[in-house]
Amino acid sequence: MNHVIAVPLDQNLAEFIGKKGSVNGITFFDRKSGDDVIVALMPSSVEEKPYGMAEALLLGEEVVLSTALVDKSFGETLVACSLLGKHVLLTNDNDVSNLLSGGVLKDYEIVGRDVLLDRILSFKTRQDSSPVRIDIDKAFPVHGVGTVALGFVTSGVVKTHDQLCHPSGKRPVVRSIQSQDVDVKEAGVGTRVGLALKGIEHDEMEKGDILCAAPVPKARGAKVKLTVSGIAGERLQESVQYQFVSNFAHANARLKEDGEAHLVSFEKPISVCNGDGFFLIRSQKPRIFAFGTVLATMPNL
Repeated sequence: MNHVIAVPLDQNLAEFIGKKGSVNGITFFDRKSGDDVIVALMPSSVEEKPYGMAEALLLGEEVVLSTALVDKSFGETLVACSLLGKHVLLTNDNDVSNLLSGGVLKDYEIVGRDVLLDRILSFKTRQDSSPVRIDIDKAFPVHGVGTVALGFVTSGVVKTHDQLCHPSGKRPVVRSIQSQDVDVKEAGVGTRVGLALKGIEHDEMEKGDILCAAPVPKARGAKVKLTVSGIAGERLQESVQYQFVSNFAHANARLKEDGEAHLVSFEKPISVCNGDGFFLIRSQKPRIFAFGTVLATMPNL
């Protein structure tokens, strides 16, 4: 079983959970235990690139939040977690009960390192029979293999010989699949995969692209439903530029009210789908101040 978790703070904690792997805005830490695989996602630079924390929190099925250092970064992360509503495992390094008063987090528990791995492995991961989707974070050429794309299976099951759809209009075929450096015939939700692809070049793909069973063109905007953190004290303004982050896709964006919803326009086309969750990021702390759901994508806006 695959367990994808976000570790937004504390590299020592991430290294306790898994072995450090690749870095691309997020640092990946992997651990294999029997038939179980844990992939921990940690933002590579919280201060310089806040979108990395947004990516990790959105892709992780649960959050492991270190209390070793209770500072402004911890408070900022707590705000983001409160918006997201996912299960949070808080370490017992420091007492943070005063910060949790008032129901800041709806679903959390406090654990020690001695039981942390067991608690991660006991979390029931999402099962999904939807059409296949892979969110790509990197693509590169490999001599003798061709184009290889790294990413997460976020719905369905990808199999060798599958023909997938890329936003460019190309339909690459999956020649082979690797997970944790092992060749596999198929991979389900939560699996970090390396796909050897035929029919597309590595430089035709970028971080944030989606490979799907059916065509999903990139969007220039979307109709969205938003929830703004009460702690952030932000009044959404049409004149302000925010950063929109949905899984690995992100772009500068502007908002416009549309009844009970909002219209968001992207500075560049990005890959998002109806139903996708996203964060909005602003310049001042807490930077991750709003969470939303895509109601409808728009090729042009």
